[in-house]
Amino acid sequence: MILTNEPVNTPVNAVIQVRTGIGDMTAELTIIPPKDGGADATAADILAALSNHGVVHGIDNNIIEALASKPSYNKAYIVAKGKEAVDGVSARLEYKIRLSKDMRPKENADGTVDYKDLGLIQNVRENEALCVKTPASAGEPGVTVRGAALPARPGKDIALPMGKNTIITDDDTKLVAACDGQADLVGSKINVLNLFTVNGDVDNSTGNINFVGSIVIQGSVKTGFMVKSDGNVTINGSVEDATVIAGGNLIIKEGIHGGGMGSRHIVQAGGFIKVKFIQNGNVKAGGDVESTFIQHSFIQSNTSVTVIGAKGRITGGRVVARNTITTPVAGGRHSIIPTTLEVGNDPEVTERHRQLSKQIETLQNQMSSLFPAIKTLGDMEKAGVLSEDRLEALNQARVTYNAMEANMSGLQQEIAVTIEEMSTLGYGTVNLKIAANPGVKIIIGSEQTLLETEYVNTTFVRGGEGISFVPYQA
Repeated sequence: MILTNEPVNTPVNAVIQVRTGIGDMTAELTIIPPKDGGADATAADILAALSNHGVVHGIDNNIIEALASKPSYNKAYIVAKGKEAVDGVSARLEYKIRLSKDMRPKENADGTVDYKDLGLIQNVRENEALCVKTPASAGEPGVTVRGAALPARPGKDIALPMGKNTIITDDDTKLVAACDGQADLVGSKINVLNLFTVNGDVDNSTGNINFVGSIVIQGSVKTGFMVKSDGNVTINGSVEDATVIAGGNLIIKEGIHGGGMGSRHIVQAGGFIKVKFIQNGNVKAGGDVESTFIQHSFIQSNTSVTVIGAKGRITGGRVVARNTITTPVAGGRHSIIPTTLEVGNDPEVTERHRQLSKQIETLQNQMSSLFPAIKTLGDMEKAGVLSEDRLEALNQARVTYNAMEANMSGLQQEIAVTIEEMSTLGYGTVNLKIAANPGVKIIIGSEQTLLETEYVNTTFVRGGEGISFVPYQA
């Protein structure tokens, strides 16, 4: 046995060093190799070292297992990562209306430019979206490798631009119109105005006016331009050879200087029309027409036409009213244009009845042509001798025929309504407060007469023997 005095080294296990980065957002691990037969670091040793240094979040177990199974010494490895906080996104607004107020002529599909359509009015309907908000997000909080929370800054909210006649939806994401009208951004607010005012004339400076609300025009409507409204229209000036269409009532403080009965322009209202005078006009009203003078014009009213004033008269042209026509004077002794006064008829109902009758006749002919083919193919189907192609043709013919039957039913219901409306027509009165001159034609329903002499203070009515007259009764 040989004895030696050399010292015996004590085994030293692997040493695990842990260091965290700036803000504790990373944890870095370095393994110092063992000495003199010391033990390598196990996964449990590594996790314990991390825990001792307060690292509890974002640990990458895959790297730890790899280092434990195949050690790599004296090299730093990031074994844990924190999570950065993500700040929220601020709310943003998406405007559904045009913000620019530049008036530019409209370019048509064919490349031409409509200089009368300047886009002056931006119409919106009730409940139409004016502005949509994407809400602010709260953001996502973060956390360090030591488990400390990192708060996120929420995005900033922004208010919807609520102005007059607008409503914010319950979820605070939309601004909608409270009524039909014109949408306009004034400052930072969107207003919806149901009254549009033109402070001068409707001409090249404004272009055509098309508005879903009511309109007030301080000036006149110049030749060739158009004013269209779903509501009432008030014109403080006159209407030249132009188109004015009001869904409601129409008031023209001055007169109508139209282009004659052959003009393509029309003055029309769903309700009444009150105008100082009508000359060479084409006028149509769902309600009464009232004027002080009508000359060389075509007038149509679904109720009555009244000419007021001691000097009022209807001279030349055609005036049609469903119920009554009342005027101080009708016709002129030296007028070269005939004057026709017609009551008891509704041209629209008559024309609609004519169109429906024609549609029904056409559809009946089509059904009559299709039915024999369906019957023949149906008999072949019952006999079991119908090919696949002909069976498909039969099924398609049946579908077409059924659609025709449904269409026919709708047309018959509609024409029944026109027949009932026409049954209430045929009667009315023409009232001449002062006089009707020779040459005036009076039409009441299907009866008519041409006046050969002057009639004074007379009301014309329809009786059992045609048109007769009685003393003025209006």
